[in-house]
Amino acid sequence: MSYELIAFDMDGTLLDSEKRVLPSSVTSIASAAKAGKVVAIASGRCPSMIKPYAEELPGVRYAICTSGASLYDIAEDAVLTERTFDQEVIDRIISVVGDEDLMCEIFSGRGFFYPAADIDRMGHYHMQAYQETYRALGEPMESTWDVLASGALPLQKFNLHFAHVEARERVLAELAGTEVELARSETSSLEFSPAGVSKGSGLAELCHITGLPLEATIAVGDSDNDLPILGRAGLAVAMGNARESVRQAAGAVVADNDHDGCAEAIHRFLLGGERA
Repeated sequence: MSYELIAFDMDGTLLDSEKRVLPSSVTSIASAAKAGKVVAIASGRCPSMIKPYAEELPGVRYAICTSGASLYDIAEDAVLTERTFDQEVIDRIISVVGDEDLMCEIFSGRGFFYPAADIDRMGHYHMQAYQETYRALGEPMESTWDVLASGALPLQKFNLHFAHVEARERVLAELAGTEVELARSETSSLEFSPAGVSKGSGLAELCHITGLPLEATIAVGDSDNDLPILGRAGLAVAMGNARESVRQAAGAVVADNDHDGCAEAIHRFLLGGERA
C-alpha cells in the first residue's frame, strides 16, 4: 500500500527555529498536492494560530488542532469536530497544581486566551519564543485560571507553563491515573487534553473524513505530544531535532527542522515510495 497522507507537527517540525516555514517545505508540499496526496497539519495550536500560514501553504486543507481536540478545514474556515473537558476533571487538576508558579493558557472555539499580566514575562515560563504569536493571535483576559476553575468556557485544551521543570514533573506524577491526556512540551510545559483525545485520535478522524486507511498515512514530529500520532500512523518519522523518546518510536529519521527535514520526508516516503 502506498502512502497517501502525511501529517506534520508544526513547532519543531514544519516550523524552523525562527518559527518560519522553510521554502523547501512549501515547494515539496505543493508537489505532493499536485500528485494528489493529502498534506495535513497536526498541532497543539488552535485554528486561529494555524490560519496565518494558510496562504503560504495552499496545498494544506486540513489541520488536526489543539492536540486532536478539534479538526479544522482550512479551505472552508470551519471546525469540523470538537471535544471538550468535563469540569470535574479540571477541578481535580486544579487541586493538584495548587499554588505553583505558572502561566495558564486555554483553548476554546477557534482561539486561545492568555493572562494579560504574563505577556511581558513569558521568558520566566520559558515561552519567550511565542510572545509575538500571543500578542498577534491570542486574546488576553484578566485571569485564565479563574475561567478554568469556573467552567465559563467549553475548553478543548489547556497548557500550564511552569517556571520550573521540577514543578511540572511533580504535577505530572501526582496526576497519574486521572482521566486526562497529558504531554510534556516546550522546556517546562504540560499540555492537557480530554481523555481519549490526542493527535492520534485526530488522525483517525481525518482518515474517516478522507476515506483513507491509517496504514496509508505518515506522521512527522519531534516532541512527546507527537507520540500518539506516531503510534497510529502507517509510518512514524522523527525529525533530526526530535527528543530521544520520539526517535525511539519512529521508523525513520530525517534532517532537522532547520535543514529541510519535512521536504525529505515528502520526497522519500510520500512521493518516493520508500518504506522504513
